[in-house]
Amino acid sequence: MIPDRGGPLLLLAVISLLLFAPLGPVVWWWARKDLDAMAAGRVDPVGRPFTLWARGVSMAATLLLAMMLIGILTALFSMR
Repeated sequence: MIPDRGGPLLLLAVISLLLFAPLGPVVWWWARKDLDAMAAGRVDPVGRPFTLWARGVSMAATLLLAMMLIGILTALFSMR
C-alpha cells in the first residue's frame, strides 16, 4: 500500500492559495487522484482528512486564479 500524501498536498494547497495560484489546479487534480486511489485501496487512507482539505483549499485557489484572469482580461479589453 502506498503511503498517503495528505500533508504535502495540504501544504501545496496553502501555497497555491497564498503565493502561487497556478499551482491550485495541479494540487486539485493530485488530491482527486489520491482520493480515488484511497477509495480503491491503493493508498493508505490515514491522510484522507488532509487530502480532503487540500482538495478544498486548492479549489478555492483555482477559483481565485479564474477571478484574477477574468479581472486581467476585463482590464485589458477596457483599455481599448
